[in-house]
Amino acid sequence: MIRIIRRPVTLLTAVVAGLVLAGCGSGPSQVGSAAIIGDRSIPLEDVQQEVRWLLDNVPEAEQAQEQRKLDLQAREVVRSRIIHELTMIAAQREGLRADPAEVDALIEGSGGVDAVARGAGVIPERVRELATDQVLLQQLAQHYVDRVSVRLVGTSIVTESPGATAKDQALEIGRDIAADPGRVEQIVRQSGNQLIDSELPMAQTLQNQPEIAASAVFGASEGSVLVIQPSQEQAEWLVALVQERNVSAGDGSASTAQADPQYLYFAGLRLLQPIADELGVRVNPRYGVWDATALSPAASEGELSGYQLQSRTVQP
Repeated sequence: MIRIIRRPVTLLTAVVAGLVLAGCGSGPSQVGSAAIIGDRSIPLEDVQQEVRWLLDNVPEAEQAQEQRKLDLQAREVVRSRIIHELTMIAAQREGLRADPAEVDALIEGSGGVDAVARGAGVIPERVRELATDQVLLQQLAQHYVDRVSVRLVGTSIVTESPGATAKDQALEIGRDIAADPGRVEQIVRQSGNQLIDSELPMAQTLQNQPEIAASAVFGASEGSVLVIQPSQEQAEWLVALVQERNVSAGDGSASTAQADPQYLYFAGLRLLQPIADELGVRVNPRYGVWDATALSPAASEGELSGYQLQSRTVQP
């Protein structure tokens, strides 16, 4: 049975530089916004009303408040609304349309509006929006999965030592690569780690390494340096220069019949990253900062799930 997909905890933190709201400038009013995507604003009051509904109707939200973790619930509301705006932009650009009958079937197959609202943590009025986003994101993945490929040059780090976690080592190497991307191979070898030089087609990666397909590997721009942890179930940190990101002129007809619908959805979600990077996502400081590699707000700069560093090959 097809059901509305909720983000697993492992992908919530793995699939991954925030901007704070300024006091002036053109575009949507920033004072009353929970987040701004390009010229689109998510009203702060809408988010607050949704959180209040969750407190009244979802036991997990009440428990989160008792444990002083309600900010996690609030950030998830902001995240889902940002994803909706990005999905609408992608659908408009690509000419995608969700079949109302498919949306209805998805909601009913997930237990109906009330069950989805409580289970997914959204107000009932947004359940259809959530289901529509899922259908559109799976279409987006189907449209691009046979067309996108990336070439990565870097390394992976799993070993740790006192005062030098795998994350710290990866971030140090990533900064060195970003400062001098032409020396990426030499920098990796000098670090004592094994060089990775791989070309990854998205369709094949979705089948064999779905967590990589759903990660920032396929969303980051060419010339970016990624420092990410593809799976929270493994200690490995990947640091790599996205040396090439190619989108061919294929017709998007690759067979995805064997693809897990959940990973197909997350692959579509990842394809929103270039739009988010292009338009810019600004999060109200009360909800933290934008985590580009997780496509989600993070509590602070120090709690980002990963990093997307701009190398000197990328002009501002």
